[in-house]
Amino acid sequence: MVPGGKNPRLHAAVLEGTLSEPRVVYNFELRTASVDPSEQAVDLARHLSPKIDSALYERAGIRVAGTTPVARRSKVAFSRAHCEGAVLFVLREALGKPVVIIEPVGAARTVGLKKTELDALVERLSSKGVHSDAVLAALAALADL
Repeated sequence: MVPGGKNPRLHAAVLEGTLSEPRVVYNFELRTASVDPSEQAVDLARHLSPKIDSALYERAGIRVAGTTPVARRSKVAFSRAHCEGAVLFVLREALGKPVVIIEPVGAARTVGLKKTELDALVERLSSKGVHSDAVLAALAALADL
């Protein structure tokens, strides 16, 4: 989830292969036109659902903001949290199993790589026009297989 002004976007990357040799096979971006946080979450869930239902995925991961929105009382942070929750629900329902959640801090430990190795891998896979947060979440899911 990326706050995009008043309209958050969801970036997704689908990987195949192994953690030592991952390949991006598909990526997409979803946007919402709504300015109301609850409607943004519903819009993204509605847009994501058919994309998940149309393919069989073994695992899914989401890179969350990593900070609690309550501390700053920021509308953008609350909006992102609502959207993350909606996306988690859609993924969980479609997969029928838990979704891997990864935070930026400690991501390398979660994936099982050194930070420099993970950064290099994310950069290599992101260089093809794929959003780095989407790649990080997909790598976490791939590592969890």
